[in-house]
Amino acid sequence: MSIKQGVYGNVYWLQGNMMPSPDAPRANNGSPIERQINIYKITTFKDVEGQAPLFTKISTQLVKTVKSNSNWLYQCELPPGKYSIFTVEERNSYFANNFNGDGEINTVEIVAGQKVKLDISINYKAAY
Repeated sequence: MSIKQGVYGNVYWLQGNMMPSPDAPRANNGSPIERQINIYKITTFKDVEGQAPLFTKISTQLVKTVKSNSNWLYQCELPPGKYSIFTVEERNSYFANNFNGDGEINTVEIVAGQKVKLDISINYKAAY
């Protein structure tokens, strides 16, 4: 880990039938995937177009762009503040599947001197 303050985590790709079944082995937890990750100033549903979890436009300020590596890991040095994190998907869409009661999308809050772990499970092609 090379960051001193910011966000880091693993990126997982899930697709297909993820339902548990007594006749089938337990669904896996995902496979490693490389993805571009866009970090924006805090973003709400008023700031996006499209339907969750895939969005077609984000109107808040893009702060940084990083990529996950083949070992599933991404990391990004960030100043203190609140941010929204999206992966870039096919056809220029943006994925995020976590939302809070204030309508904020996939948020992370960075406090001075701290690292925050935020794993991303890209699951829009999975069935539960």
